[in-house]
Amino acid sequence: MTSGRVAPEAPFERAADGRRIGFHEMLTDLRTSRVVFIGELHDNPSHHQLQLEIIKWLHRSGAKITVALEMFRAQNQGYLNMWINGDLGVLEFMNQYRNNWTLPWELYDSIFLYARNSGIPLLALNAPDNIMQKVYRQGFKALTQEEKRFLPPDVSCSVDKPYMNFIRRNFVWHSNDEATFIHFCEAQQLRNKFMAYTLSDYLDRNPDRVVVVVTGVGHAMRRGIPDELASIKPMQVKIVMPFLHELAAESLQKGDADYLTRM
Repeated sequence: MTSGRVAPEAPFERAADGRRIGFHEMLTDLRTSRVVFIGELHDNPSHHQLQLEIIKWLHRSGAKITVALEMFRAQNQGYLNMWINGDLGVLEFMNQYRNNWTLPWELYDSIFLYARNSGIPLLALNAPDNIMQKVYRQGFKALTQEEKRFLPPDVSCSVDKPYMNFIRRNFVWHSNDEATFIHFCEAQQLRNKFMAYTLSDYLDRNPDRVVVVVTGVGHAMRRGIPDELASIKPMQVKIVMPFLHELAAESLQKGDADYLTRM
């Protein structure tokens, strides 16, 4: 990062061959995709700056983009529409943001403001909070049939060992209760499935749109939302992963991302 912007010569590693490339070479490749995932550690401002710069470049390239957000629950899509249409003031939108997400507004405000000023649609991705909290506490099996009615059809919740290992390394985990950890993994995977279904539905209804997905690294990695999306409908997807601490980076498998950066 230089002066709050991504430098054109910033080093990105192309996962396919390990070659270091510049920002614009990466962007030219991203331009060919239907969906671009840009992972984040939620509290890292440089990750959000990278997201913003990619959004700006794709928009200025002429792509008809939509920005999809983990930070808003799908049932609150109406507030995002009102924000982009100019029917919701900044203070009102900030209140809705805080009802959906706990991290400081300042981490995302530049993305929200750029989307509004540029007329870029925003898509709410996340699952209902009451259902997710129950899965975190008690596991997927605790959900009633009535609660499952709010989820995509035929959703199950198996979590493979590599994905659990990534989550264990990427999140500070203090509990020694393995069942609690498995519930956490199930909740993460359930979010993946829900967000993939929401994305797929939007893409079906908007075939001319390129969607940029702003979400945490555990959802952006190939084994997160992208694999769930591919199971619904195969499409061209690219994944950009930001800097991760050493233990988390070691648990990334080949193919989890298309581009990696050490910024």
